[in-house]
Amino acid sequence: MKLHNIELVNFRQFKDRQTIDIATDSPRNVSVIYGENGRGKTGIFRALMFCLYGDKCLSQDELSGEQKKEGLKLVNEVTLKENIGTSVAAKVTMAFSHQSQTFRIVRSIDALMKEDGTIVQNRGDRVELQQTDTAGNTLPVETEHEKITALIQEILNSRLRDYFLFDGERIERLTRNTKERREEVRQGIRALLDLDAMELAIAGLKSLTSQIVKEISHKSTGELQRVTTILAELNAKIENLENAQELGTQELKRLEHKINVISELVSENEETAAKEKKRQELVKNCQSRNDERDALKKEMASSMNKGAHLVASELIEQLREELELRRHKGELPPNIRKEFVVNLLAQERCICGASLDQNHQKAREYLLEFIEKHYTPGLGPESLDLLLSLNRISSANSGLADQFNRLLTNNKKLRDEIRDLESKIKLLNDELQEGGTSIDELIQERKLLEEDKRRLERDIERHGDDISKAQKEREDLKKKSIVLEKQQSQVNSLVSRRVLTEQTQAELQVVYNRFADAAKEKLAEQSTANFSKLADDETQKDIKKISIDENYMLDVLNWSGQRRLGEISAGQRQIVSLSFILALIQVAGNLEVPLFMDTPFGRLSGVHRDHLLDSIPKMASQWILLATDTEFTEVEAHALRQTNAWGKIYELVKEGEGTTRIVERDVHQFTPKRKSIY
Repeated sequence: MKLHNIELVNFRQFKDRQTIDIATDSPRNVSVIYGENGRGKTGIFRALMFCLYGDKCLSQDELSGEQKKEGLKLVNEVTLKENIGTSVAAKVTMAFSHQSQTFRIVRSIDALMKEDGTIVQNRGDRVELQQTDTAGNTLPVETEHEKITALIQEILNSRLRDYFLFDGERIERLTRNTKERREEVRQGIRALLDLDAMELAIAGLKSLTSQIVKEISHKSTGELQRVTTILAELNAKIENLENAQELGTQELKRLEHKINVISELVSENEETAAKEKKRQELVKNCQSRNDERDALKKEMASSMNKGAHLVASELIEQLREELELRRHKGELPPNIRKEFVVNLLAQERCICGASLDQNHQKAREYLLEFIEKHYTPGLGPESLDLLLSLNRISSANSGLADQFNRLLTNNKKLRDEIRDLESKIKLLNDELQEGGTSIDELIQERKLLEEDKRRLERDIERHGDDISKAQKEREDLKKKSIVLEKQQSQVNSLVSRRVLTEQTQAELQVVYNRFADAAKEKLAEQSTANFSKLADDETQKDIKKISIDENYMLDVLNWSGQRRLGEISAGQRQIVSLSFILALIQVAGNLEVPLFMDTPFGRLSGVHRDHLLDSIPKMASQWILLATDTEFTEVEAHALRQTNAWGKIYELVKEGEGTTRIVERDVHQFTPKRKSIY
């Protein structure tokens, strides 16, 4: 899919009719949309998503469930105020090509403003699609929503749409070790492989298993009935906890979004700007330390699974030393079976042919002493194997002890740093809440939201612990029920059905995981290849490859194979994320899609910016760069011109409150407002 132009009429900030022509000719495939924050850069991407899919909000808006149904108000409010009581339409027209065919899609939605200022927007929209085939024939205009939706899905599956708009913050967040970030990586892989049907089948089998378990419970008697009843209750409990955890995660996203919005308003206020800037830096550092500590806890948990021997390390050392002492004294059994030596004495003949009869008493006594010394009761031939095993365990324990000490030291250091940062944040919060500014209410609202956020985080963590405990209890009961089921013939048929269903589900899960693992491996390889083009030489000296682990966590490995994500800079993290984003598109079959990036340069060094500006035009079919005046300066403009890939530049200019004008500038003549970021 190649985007040619977008026309907006009264859509969001864009009053009346305004048009953007997108650069399409190779190598000039880069279009820059330049403007200050709040001028409508993201609004252009909203227009694209609304026109193609009818979306009235983006995933990054992080609205509540009811708000998502309603969507954002898309009709320009200034126009609505000028026409109170009269319906006004917001309309987006988009022209694009795909596989030598051209398309023109138009979608609109109506709204009106009441006398009291309330805006009422229709839930439904109108859409029409004009298609011209490869032979140049213009087909009849299509107006049926379902047919248009099906055609657009064939061209560009809507499940991939979230991977074509990335803002700087989202790019940086991809490398954080949080459940939300891991889920984002997992969803990217899921979208690539189109695994919906398989997921539905697995979910259906899981549901069927639960139904069969309930039937077994009804038909069972005695202890089996009690166990199966508890199993059914545990299944329901786990499902409810998982649902509560998911709802909590969604609400947490909404709270974080609202806190960020308020923080931006506070930072723009002259009376609080300096303190708020410092506060936001501390909050970001605190979040980063918390992410590092979460990763450290996971590493500690993993090490604990391998370190059970450490608990008995003192006893192991005592036993090892005792066996070593006996080995040095020659008291451990040799590699000769006792029965063999006893048999020699009975036959009175040595293996060398010498006689061992009563006339050769000295030789007999030597063998008898050998038996007494080396075959002491309790020290069988396995004692030597035990000593070898204890030596291996002792060596491993030494390494594990060092590892635990390192982890505990790092954990204490991070905990102290977090406490120090939280203390500083609290002091700044107190200062900001002392009053006397024009935004005291906003600051107080943020304080309450942050308290809600902390409570919600604790609830989510508790739900996670409860799920783990319930799952362990369920596994133990399943083992018990298997034994009991064999004792009751009346449930044999149901048990066979359940076993077959569980086995089918397990096999399907294996296939699913195999596909996902292959995709993770391919994505990691492509991400590493992209990273080698985007990262500077110094970064590449420290980092060998990008990996995606079993928990869908993005990480980087050094040349010794050790994980180092927690040690690299924010700018390097951003390069890792960008490498992964580009890999998603490349692994999906080099999809010909326009790639939108909103303020991606925030934490990047000059060399990284140059590499980005040089490499991305070659990796993506179209690059629409949404940039602020603070990050797209004369330096970046010069670097982009040098690539010969810059085809279009539009500046978003504020005309009045709630209105932005799109103004095309000359690529060769355009001069950004700032000379550099410094």
